[in-house]
Amino acid sequence: MSSARPSKDMEALVELSTLINSSLDIFEVLNRAMRFVETFIGTEGSSIFELDQTTNELFFRVLSGHETHTVREIRLKMGEGVAGWVARTGEPLIVQDTDKDPRFSTKVDLITGFKTRSIIALPIRNKGRFIGVLELVNKRGPSPFTRDDLEFLTVAANQIGIAIVNARLYKRLHERFTLTQAELKKAQEQLVRTERLSALAELSAGVAHEVRNPVMSIGGFARRLKNRLQTDATLETYVDIILKEAERLEQMVKDVEAYTSMPEPDLHEVKLSNLLQHTFSLWEEHPEAKYVDTCLIPLSEDPTLYLDKDQMALALINLLQNAAEVMPGGGTISVSTGWEDHYLVICIKDNGPGIAPEDLPRIFDPFFTAKSKGSGLGLTTVNRVVNAHRGQIKVWSEQGRGTEFKIHLPTQLPLMQIRP
Repeated sequence: MSSARPSKDMEALVELSTLINSSLDIFEVLNRAMRFVETFIGTEGSSIFELDQTTNELFFRVLSGHETHTVREIRLKMGEGVAGWVARTGEPLIVQDTDKDPRFSTKVDLITGFKTRSIIALPIRNKGRFIGVLELVNKRGPSPFTRDDLEFLTVAANQIGIAIVNARLYKRLHERFTLTQAELKKAQEQLVRTERLSALAELSAGVAHEVRNPVMSIGGFARRLKNRLQTDATLETYVDIILKEAERLEQMVKDVEAYTSMPEPDLHEVKLSNLLQHTFSLWEEHPEAKYVDTCLIPLSEDPTLYLDKDQMALALINLLQNAAEVMPGGGTISVSTGWEDHYLVICIKDNGPGIAPEDLPRIFDPFFTAKSKGSGLGLTTVNRVVNAHRGQIKVWSEQGRGTEFKIHLPTQLPLMQIRP
């Protein structure tokens, strides 16, 4: 830097450093910095091009002096225009008359109507790595761009490079923190649900044990009464009601006992085709399967899963039964498989009436059911089986258009011993 203005330049660089370190907002920082540099050097406009690592192109990160948003969509290839030349060579460049320099591109001027007469441009680096180009246009007054301007801007570009990298780092940290918060909230909700289900399971097991014998006694004595009251139609009707309700309670006790006594999954290597074949052979024995059309859309490949075949088949049959029960007049259930984010997805979709929006958040809760019969443990069992297999279950439903359940299952080896 020449001896004519070292003190002034040093003061300006200190002030620029203060501006750059005043915020971690990259747009605010760079706009402040470029307004300051424009004023200090005395130019009509300025810009910062940043390198797109994916396409290896330059795009406008900061732009002033061009009053149009269209310019921000412009991208320059390596070697294109003055900025592209600086990016390709890594060397600074002063162009005192753009009409006489073949490296100048008129692309921006043609769009904006702005007339670029002179340019000073230099690379922005951080720790030796190229990240962009700093460019100022049209020096005000009679004096052209000078070597002093270039030396000042070289230091300024280094500070701006640090600001860009710091802002990127801050953005990544902020995004990761936000994601971590969301993951933590989801984990907390899952923990609360798991603890609640565990408590309900323990309570239900105790209730089922206490209710089982009285309900069986009521049913047994009601059947004896029915045999003796065949001559009294009214009393026989009453007994039929008692029998029906006793049978419903007996079934509910069985469902609760089955749910609360379900063991941890016994994992084996199972081919997808084997699981689906086993599931459909069991489903065909259910009476609900007789009045719906169930179609399988197979996957072209046959991946290996690590699961308890009986438990997963139970979960799939519960979904099939649930779909069939909401379509007593008949309907179609499609079963398809695919891939999403390295998870195998088993999708069960029906064309039934759909689930009411207010019911959707509760469908996996124990004993919740919108149907006139059933214990409300079918979908709770499905959720439990899927979670025990380190999977996820998602549901989409729209009233009048049907419901779709998606089971996401991992295909990698679990962190536990797999039985052959």
